[in-house]
Amino acid sequence: MSEFTKANEGMTRRALIVRAAAGGGFLLFGGTLGACAGSDSGSSTATTGTAAGGGSLAPKTGGNLRIGLAGGGAAESIDAQKAFSNIDQARLRNLYARLVSRAPDFSMQNELAEEITPNADGSVWTVRLLEGAEFHDGKTIGADDLMFTVQRIFDTKAPVASLMSFVDPKGMKKLDERTVEFTLLTPTSLFSTPFGGSEAGIVPVGYDPAKPIGSGPFSFESFTAGQQSVFNRFDNYFREPAFVDKLTIISFQDDASRVNALLGGQVDAIETVPFAQIPVIEGTSGFTTFKSDSAANLIFTMRVDTAPFDDVRVRQAMRLIVDREQMVQQAIAGYGTVANDLFCRDDPAFASDIPQRKQDIAEAKRLLAEAGKENLEVELVTAPVQAGLVEACQVFAEQAKAAGVKVTLRKLDPNAYFEGYGTWPFSVDYWDVSSYFQQMALNSLPTSTFNTGHFDDPEFNDLYAQGVSELDETKRNEIARKMQEIEHERGAYIVWCYRNLIDGLSAKVTGIPENNVGLSFYSYSFRLMHFL
Repeated sequence: MSEFTKANEGMTRRALIVRAAAGGGFLLFGGTLGACAGSDSGSSTATTGTAAGGGSLAPKTGGNLRIGLAGGGAAESIDAQKAFSNIDQARLRNLYARLVSRAPDFSMQNELAEEITPNADGSVWTVRLLEGAEFHDGKTIGADDLMFTVQRIFDTKAPVASLMSFVDPKGMKKLDERTVEFTLLTPTSLFSTPFGGSEAGIVPVGYDPAKPIGSGPFSFESFTAGQQSVFNRFDNYFREPAFVDKLTIISFQDDASRVNALLGGQVDAIETVPFAQIPVIEGTSGFTTFKSDSAANLIFTMRVDTAPFDDVRVRQAMRLIVDREQMVQQAIAGYGTVANDLFCRDDPAFASDIPQRKQDIAEAKRLLAEAGKENLEVELVTAPVQAGLVEACQVFAEQAKAAGVKVTLRKLDPNAYFEGYGTWPFSVDYWDVSSYFQQMALNSLPTSTFNTGHFDDPEFNDLYAQGVSELDETKRNEIARKMQEIEHERGAYIVWCYRNLIDGLSAKVTGIPENNVGLSFYSYSFRLMHFL
């Protein structure tokens, strides 16, 4: 972002960070103007039918579920309002509960909220909590805890706070023991959206991250950054409790060690299998993969405030260099679909009618010549923070030669990548699934924590402000269409694919429902997984 401060550099992300949602990327959700109906679409009944793992799907209780995830090293956190990496998101989503979440079909469902309702113009929202829901220490979750959590989100400057820009912590009012009224700074129809983020877990008044108390399906036992964390089933969870007795999340710094740990029996499941290793896992007796279609993406980031990418013609040329079909086939082995430099394919606001950008080397060369950048040389910073990113850079370097562009690759390990996140002129990133306006709040505004392109377009910013305040969905989508035209024409990102999520599992593990929410294991819903 234009004011990307030292405090934001390298923070919270496994690129997406984040990461989270993400990615994270975060996993974030589009809200609606109206009450969210209560639901438990993610209950244990999802372990029937086509759940991952195969074989007999009769639920079995007990055991220690060991999950291998791509780690974030020493900067990993278990604080409810901090998510440096995907592995942080996994911990937070099992230790803490949120007001809302996504059902497997991507529809909104309440979690700790019983009701979330607006007034007529969306300027005041009322949240009523479930009756009798408990924290891990037995304390009943109440209005004071919700207000404390929201205040803590702002006090700690959690990235999710930027998604709650319409919330005024001073405008919260306790109506009764489980009801809070929010008088907003500006009206919105998107109030509930950020409360589904990984960093929006509700914590008790006086919360201490050194002794974390949450209300998720698992309670805290131990945590060592960069190594592992251990949790125990919480029997008083407000939904159906987890099947397994214990959850162990193990941090791995590279793809090979994660795959070897699965095949060697050190873990029961791993996320984001490298595409080249999918046939190996599927061809090994006792192991399988679970594939999810989603709008999660892989991208190249160009800093618009730094040469040569401060010239829009250069950004346009770089986008025209990419042969997206070839990149999908070679970088991610066909496990994905071509994207059009736009995010949020599954959002109703998605501008699917904008013509698909295709490779045009002649036009790319013309634009570079017009910009005085013939024989351009650029460095592309990459890291194995998501399957396919390093391979995509290798493919791009070859494709760029046809346009007279020399691309030098600098491959970093994940820790070095996160330390420098957002500082390089040309780099890689990835995002999980978000609603459109929340995605833009995460990575395309001058206030965005993850604005790695440092994009700051006055027209775009004004449209965003109009969009989040617009209560009419049709009008809001029209505003989003204009914003996407700007993104497509002069944005900071090359969004070249929507990737499938491929997780690896022991054939003895099952329970993941078919879904398109965009995070591994149905948003790390380990309470649903069990042994056969």
